[in-house]
Amino acid sequence: MTSLDSMIATAGEAPLANSLDFSLPPASTAIVDRRQHKRAFPTSASTLSYTQGTKTIRLRLGGDCFVDPHSIRLMFTIKNGDATNALSFQTGPWGAWGQVYLRSSGVEIDNILAYGRHHQQFLWNNLSQVEQFGETGITGLHGSWLGGTPLNIPRLGTIPANSSYTVMHKLGLSILAAGKMLPVRYCPLELELSLTNNATDWLTGGAGNSTTFSLENVQLLYDEVVPDEAVLDSFYKALMASRVLTIPCLTAYVISTALTPGQSSFSYAAVRAFSRVSHVYLSFQNAAQAKNASFINPTTITNNAGAAPSLSDAAGGAPNCPYARLSIGSKYYPDPQPMQTIPELFYAYQKSLPNIPNIGRDQYQFNAFSIAFDLRRIPEDPTSSISTRSGDLLRVELQNLTNADATVMWMTIFAFSTVAIREQGVVLLT
Repeated sequence: MTSLDSMIATAGEAPLANSLDFSLPPASTAIVDRRQHKRAFPTSASTLSYTQGTKTIRLRLGGDCFVDPHSIRLMFTIKNGDATNALSFQTGPWGAWGQVYLRSSGVEIDNILAYGRHHQQFLWNNLSQVEQFGETGITGLHGSWLGGTPLNIPRLGTIPANSSYTVMHKLGLSILAAGKMLPVRYCPLELELSLTNNATDWLTGGAGNSTTFSLENVQLLYDEVVPDEAVLDSFYKALMASRVLTIPCLTAYVISTALTPGQSSFSYAAVRAFSRVSHVYLSFQNAAQAKNASFINPTTITNNAGAAPSLSDAAGGAPNCPYARLSIGSKYYPDPQPMQTIPELFYAYQKSLPNIPNIGRDQYQFNAFSIAFDLRRIPEDPTSSISTRSGDLLRVELQNLTNADATVMWMTIFAFSTVAIREQGVVLLT
């Protein structure tokens, strides 16, 4: 017997292959009593408009049940108020939202600045091809293989003059992506959404395009799960006995800072401390361009300005991508030298995601550019991330910023956090 055969023999027998296992899965019907499709309506007016009325809406989830966060969708009707021109979209319906808060009993769980841009990057640009087409199908602004390039990306629809269209989308908030049922008796949720300050953040402006619209009949769709009475009692008795329900999640903190047009280097330090920093993403835009759809390479002219995509890493003798490195105290990521080519930046970006995004290299370089730093020691484990509580600043350093197109840098810090649910209320531990 060879050494390999001996090692395999001592490892023991493998369990029965799934294709040869004909046993029925264990029943879970005794755990859940019923599941119901529900909806929550705003606590104030349900119509939002730039030109008149309220621009902020609040929705609350409560009751004596559990909420399945995977089922939550925000639904509303987009009404085109222009009698001549159609509404044309640069992003999905999520682009309508600016600041978004999620609170529980007064405790702030999420506070996303420029939510439309955040959603466009992390719940759209980072999706796989199947996920993108599936999401546009659910959203309502359907995908199409007809017209435009590249063809692998769904094409957003339009809303004709004096017409309306009902859409829905997910919400990219920490506790809603944690995979845990939410006991809203002890963890009531309040969602607050405000319209973005500029209609052209998500709509195509200019001659022949409408920017006059309202959002009507806003509501939250979700599934309410009622566990068996004995199971429910055991949860509540545990909470009343000073036990804690812990929900691990990743919380996003969004920072924007101005870039001096034409500057060749840039350094920025984030002063907020976290126990576990999982990822840091940088993206760039020109303030004059649509904020939600603008993810430009700060050293090249974007496709929106008419340049053709180029896969070259040198233009006119100089590299056409920034040199990027992150440091925490004396530690550098990457080490010993910064990332300085498009392939390396694209590879680091893909490596930070759980799937391969529906973005080719040219699309990444010109229309979906993002610099990613993955700080996890073990890729599958966010608790293996880096602490910034020892007094060391988290600093990003960029060089070769030779183009004046990028005027704003967005930094998104993902930190591992825990929502602790007690009888007295909710605490967010970061």
